[in-house]
Amino acid sequence: MIKKIFERAISCFAFWKDFVFSENKKKFLNDNAGALKTQIIILLASFLVVFVLYHSLKPVVRGACRVVLQSDENLMDTLRGRVVGVEAKKVITGTTLREVKSIGSLKANDEVLLKVEIPSAKIKEIKFTEGSRVKKGDDLIVFEDEYYRSEKERFEAQYTLRKTEFERMKKLYDQKVGARKTYDEALAQMNESKAQLDGAVFHLSKTVIKAPFNGTIGIMKISTGSVVQQHTELVNIVDNSVVKAEFMVPVKYIEDIAVGQNVEITVDTFKNRVFSGTVDAIDSEVDVKNHSILVRAVIPNQSEALKHGMLSNVKLITGEKSDVILVDEDALDREGAIEFVWIIDEKDRAYRKRVLTGARDVNGVEIIAGLKEDEIVVVAGQLKLTDGVETKILNKEAMEKYETKSESDIKDFTAEDKSSDENNDSVEKEEPEEDKTDENKESKKEESSEKSEEKTE
Repeated sequence: MIKKIFERAISCFAFWKDFVFSENKKKFLNDNAGALKTQIIILLASFLVVFVLYHSLKPVVRGACRVVLQSDENLMDTLRGRVVGVEAKKVITGTTLREVKSIGSLKANDEVLLKVEIPSAKIKEIKFTEGSRVKKGDDLIVFEDEYYRSEKERFEAQYTLRKTEFERMKKLYDQKVGARKTYDEALAQMNESKAQLDGAVFHLSKTVIKAPFNGTIGIMKISTGSVVQQHTELVNIVDNSVVKAEFMVPVKYIEDIAVGQNVEITVDTFKNRVFSGTVDAIDSEVDVKNHSILVRAVIPNQSEALKHGMLSNVKLITGEKSDVILVDEDALDREGAIEFVWIIDEKDRAYRKRVLTGARDVNGVEIIAGLKEDEIVVVAGQLKLTDGVETKILNKEAMEKYETKSESDIKDFTAEDKSSDENNDSVEKEEPEEDKTDENKESKKEESSEKSEEKTE
């Protein structure tokens, strides 16, 4: 039976498919007049079956819906009857730090790769211990200098000779005996010899490589006795006493950043340590690709825990924002990108409320919209809550103590202000008395002086 119904359905579908895609529909209907009558009868019978089933099953569906709705009402009645214990806190106002977070790379205060500066030489001696501290001006690497020393002596002798010849030609030229051409040639040869001598002195000085600044020297790349050519890399020197953190800040914060602002960085190597510094420089142009600007901060590093090349998490503190609504991080729940809190009304019933959050710091989470001061939010036990359920605040005494403590602190603060004002007033009152005693003393002195003058007369 089911097989026949299935075959009929397929044939009906094929008939109407051919009818729709036929180019000459009138000819198709004339050729298939008998089949058309059969298909129309099948459609009418199908509509009749659906109509009968609808009216016969309508009471059953309606009864099932009543059962479901009645069960939901019973569930809500049971939820209204139970009490859920939670911990809560009042919404407060406070101050938050405005921060910009980024990822930066650390660079040494000074860093240089020493290279060979003379055309060719053989390493004679290495005068440092790899990985040790060196001071500016210390001899680090000494090359064999016999060739460069002999070159210097040769050019010294040549310069002395040509200088003597020039002085002789100058005397003759001053006496108008020698020719101007001979004088100019002697001068040019003397200057040429002087330049060659300066080059030889320079090359001889580069046979000893000295430390350019105080720092830590790295590992030597070439050993003693090796013959090296010009620009051969030898060893690194790094000054990590101060490190520079370079990081990118989005353009939207460009008005908030300034030189001298505080910066805090952390590295994965020292997760529990926070290194503080200040903004040293801000780039003069914005990166077109990522619409950010380069900022550099200086971090003191006397212990040299931070190394050149490390990655760091940077937190730039751009200022403070006062009188903001704050809640604990534990009070926030999330569903995807939506954040909400559970609030408790005057009847101790809990309701879910959506909020918009802002900055986060040690004081709490800033609420931009959705909450008011003194509202009560749940900080523990949210998983057991549903809208409208009755709650019991388990830490109610602690909340009341916190409120009374804050009020007493305010009263004590105002009392101290009043007492300090009274003390200031008493001091001001005492000052005129002191002035009166001084005036009395001066008047007595004047009277005694007048009496003494009368006696002398």
